[in-house]
Amino acid sequence: MRINTNYQSMVAQRRLGDVNRHQNVEQTKLSSGSRIFEASFDPSGLAIATGMKARSVSNLQAQRNVNDGVSLLQVAEGTLSVMHSISGRLRELAMQAASDTVNDQDRYVANKEFQQMVQETRRLTASTKFNGNHIINGKGSIYELQVGIDGSAETSRLVYDLQKVLASSNNFGLNGLNILTKEDARRVFQPVDAMIGEVSSSRAKLGSAMVRMESINQNLQIHRENLEASKSKIADADVAESTTNNAKDEIMKNASLALLAQANTRPAAAVKLLG
Repeated sequence: MRINTNYQSMVAQRRLGDVNRHQNVEQTKLSSGSRIFEASFDPSGLAIATGMKARSVSNLQAQRNVNDGVSLLQVAEGTLSVMHSISGRLRELAMQAASDTVNDQDRYVANKEFQQMVQETRRLTASTKFNGNHIINGKGSIYELQVGIDGSAETSRLVYDLQKVLASSNNFGLNGLNILTKEDARRVFQPVDAMIGEVSSSRAKLGSAMVRMESINQNLQIHRENLEASKSKIADADVAESTTNNAKDEIMKNASLALLAQANTRPAAAVKLLG
C-alpha cells in the first residue's frame, strides 16, 4: 500500500474530467440545436455544412431575383393590356368615321378622342418603368436576371431584351394619322391592326417568360429544400441521441464520483497500520 501516489484517484479524476467534457458537448448540442456548435466538434462536417449554407442563402436570393423578374414582366404586361384596349378603341373610332352614316362634324369630334388615344399610347411606351428603368420602349440596356446560384451565363441567367419585346418605333406608325375624313379613317386600319398584332405578340412573349420564371422558381424551391435537408443531417443536433448520451454521461459521472471518493479514502487505511 502506497500513500505518496494515489493511482486509483488519478484515474478516477481523469475519467470524471472526460465525462464532464463529453456531457458539456452534448448539453451544448441540445441547447443550441447544432451538432457542430464549435469547429472542434467536427471540422470536416463544419466545412461541408458551411458551404451548403452559402449555397442555400444564394438559392433564396435567386428566388427573390426570379420574383422581381416576374414583377417586372407583370408591369410591362399590364401596360400592354391597356394598349390592347386603346388599339381596339382606335379601330372602333376609325370604323365609325369610315362610314357615310356620320358627318364631318361627327368625325371632328371622334378625331379628338382618336388623337388623345394616340398620345396616350406614346406616353405609355415612354413612361412605363420598373425601378427607374424603361421596360417596353426599347431604350436602355439588355437586362440580365440572375436566377441561378452559379456564375454560368448559360445555366444561371435569363436575358430580357427590351428591343425584342415591343416594336413601338414611331408610335406604331400612328403619328400623323387622323379620322377627319372617311379616306383618312380607312388608312388607319392597317397601322392599328399592325399595333394589335404587335401588342398581342408582345403579351404572348411576356406571358411565356413569366411561365418559365414560375418553373424556375419552383425548381429553386425544391433544390433549396433538398439542400437544407442535407445540411440538417450534417449540422443539426439529433435530440434523441444527445439526450441519451447526456443521461449516460450523468450515470458515468455519478459512478466516477463514487470511485473517486473510494480511492481518496484508501491512503487513510495506512494510518491504521501505524497504530
